[in-house]
Amino acid sequence: MVYFTGEGTANGEQIYMAVSNNSNPGSWTTVNNGQPVLSSTVGMKGVRDPSIIRSQDGRKYWIVATDLRVYPRGWDVGDDYTSNGSKGLVVWESSNLRNWSASQLRIVSPSNAGMTWAPDAIWDPATSRYLVHWTCNLKGEGWFIMRSFTTDFVSFTPAEKWLTGAGMDATVFRDPSSSTFYRVSKNGPNNLIEQAHASTLNGPWTVIRNQIGQGLPAGEGPLVFRDNITPSKWHMLIDDYTRGRGYQPFETSNIATADWSSVSLALPRSARHGYVIGITAAERNCIVGTDTCTAGSGNPSPPTSPSPPTSPPPAGGGNCAAAWAQCGGQGWTGATCCQSGTTCKVQNSWYSQCT
Repeated sequence: MVYFTGEGTANGEQIYMAVSNNSNPGSWTTVNNGQPVLSSTVGMKGVRDPSIIRSQDGRKYWIVATDLRVYPRGWDVGDDYTSNGSKGLVVWESSNLRNWSASQLRIVSPSNAGMTWAPDAIWDPATSRYLVHWTCNLKGEGWFIMRSFTTDFVSFTPAEKWLTGAGMDATVFRDPSSSTFYRVSKNGPNNLIEQAHASTLNGPWTVIRNQIGQGLPAGEGPLVFRDNITPSKWHMLIDDYTRGRGYQPFETSNIATADWSSVSLALPRSARHGYVIGITAAERNCIVGTDTCTAGSGNPSPPTSPSPPTSPPPAGGGNCAAAWAQCGGQGWTGATCCQSGTTCKVQNSWYSQCT
């Protein structure tokens, strides 16, 4: 998970990371002892709303974030942030998730843009490029979700209006089981979350449900990720921003109907508006510093269909994996047997675990 923690402290508007423990969405280990892992040295020298993208070939990763620092001025500045804000987004690049490039400011919004908020990106199979989108206030025209295309997060096509009437803070993802695209954003009644679906990124988009997050006074910055253990289960985190409570968890067992329910999960402290991607055990060890980092494995990332998982061998000892450790899955090069008393159980196409 990448996230920021808010404008209440001097370093809250930087990049934080956490990794789940045993693929449990209610158990997380913060990276760098809960301190920022990346800090912006460009633009406003603060970032919010980070998103992390794995390249389609699995060999690179990018973080994109809003170029905005509210601390210490606060929000009582009228419409300055939305009318005179940055026209760029902040980008970092890595080949292993631990070692990152210096922050770069990439100008993507047009000259009449008042802000470039909540950037996100998704691989577009129709164009073989990454579709980058963000919330933008175009002076004299209104608020839109804008888009641009890139292959390297260095050069971007001219921005264009993508979604009208979709609110703000959109994130778009694809269900690999159906190839359906889904969009969630802050929109509609009570400033809560709306979910829509489409067969292609060009739409048309059909709203499935609004007012997701009932029980919250308002919500923004939604992120959605698929459960590693139970692929039919999906998790949504919604930023309870008006009360300063950070992310609040919801889940559904049917992404197509968007029937989300509030649940109780322990999340990283003060985590707000971020993003979650699936990682391998080797990538996790690299991030937390318990193993040597190597370049990206080349594993395809969703929505590319994964190949069959490693077949679990009989339990054993010696160099076999310990209880709860990874023992198989696409691209796995470590031990594929388990120590005595445990069995390598296939959890999904990406991950097998000694239980």
